[in-house]
Amino acid sequence: MDGDAELARVAAVRALDLLDTPSEERFDRITRLAQHAFGVPIALVSLVELDRQWFKSCAGLDERETRRSVSFCARAIERDDLMEIPDAHLDPRFADNPMVTGPPYIRFYAGQPLTTPSGHKAGTLCLIDREPRRLTAAERGRLRDLAHWVELEVAVVQARRDANRAREVREELVSLVSHELRTPLTSIHGSLELVGSGRFGELGERAARLVAIAAKNTDRLIRLSDDVLDLTRLQGGRLRLRLSDVDMAAVLESAVDSVEGAAERMGVRIERAGKTGPVRGDADRLVQVFTNLLANAAAVAPEGTAITVGARDDRTWAEVSVRDHGPGVPPGEEERIFEPFAQAGAPTGGAGLGLAITRGIVQAHGGTVRASAAAGGGSAFTVRLPSAGPDTERAWW
Repeated sequence: MDGDAELARVAAVRALDLLDTPSEERFDRITRLAQHAFGVPIALVSLVELDRQWFKSCAGLDERETRRSVSFCARAIERDDLMEIPDAHLDPRFADNPMVTGPPYIRFYAGQPLTTPSGHKAGTLCLIDREPRRLTAAERGRLRDLAHWVELEVAVVQARRDANRAREVREELVSLVSHELRTPLTSIHGSLELVGSGRFGELGERAARLVAIAAKNTDRLIRLSDDVLDLTRLQGGRLRLRLSDVDMAAVLESAVDSVEGAAERMGVRIERAGKTGPVRGDADRLVQVFTNLLANAAAVAPEGTAITVGARDDRTWAEVSVRDHGPGVPPGEEERIFEPFAQAGAPTGGAGLGLAITRGIVQAHGGTVRASAAAGGGSAFTVRLPSAGPDTERAWW
């Protein structure tokens, strides 16, 4: 192998991020299986670097690495197929190898090269015996199959690590963008409200209307920025509940107060029926849940109709439903609408994050939220919360 090709191969090995990492059961179970299936004292998953070979998994061997100059696996990766040495004492390439003349006293070796996702030979799954032997054709096939299993496990590890890195980068980017957007937007929104209030002089009718529209749009962008940041933290498991005994009547009253003014301007009433006892939870986040559901209901409810907030409990579970007379959730969309950025039916003016955040908060409380068609038309969103709160404090996602 020429120098450039070998450097590219070593770079591919290092890119796996497996070198010098702790043992993992996903690989150890394969070497244990190989050890027993072939009746050999030693089975290894090796990675060959520039000047050493390192063992990601060792069954029957205490050492985790050896010099490359004495490595059988370094010769095996020069081939495309399995390399078998029936008796190292009789092979001039290995007869005087210190691994043959001394511990672990290799006589038999069989190594199947392991190929990285990039197509480079990284190392081998190998078998070692202290007695001469030959593999049958069936045994060779089994060793190849086990090596392919190792390659699949390597690919899984790579995919998970790549996904984690991508998520970390996304979270950092979203956090930065949200912060950089929110600060100037908050300032702009405050300035627009001051101008619209007439504090610096009365505005003409058209100017007042344009300022009001601008203020409303900046407020919407601030809420969107907050939602994106909340969702990102939620998915990263970095937001946790602040648990206390929560008065659900007060939670629902706060949520209704937050939405009632906007609902009245749309010609929609909010009515309440029933009551629940207290639950253990995060009061602020529960207010966020029911504010989201009420705001969505108000956005789709026809003028002159009412949104009904129903509540009941059985001392074990508290149940709250929000029912509207809008177009309803299309059949088959009852689960999809809780996915981030998903929207169904009539537009609510949001980005499709509210229901995803709502479900995350409810599930963190150990509860459930579901959407269904309401009797007589419209939709109903039902939240069930355990009165005793979640079993353990957990991340939202």
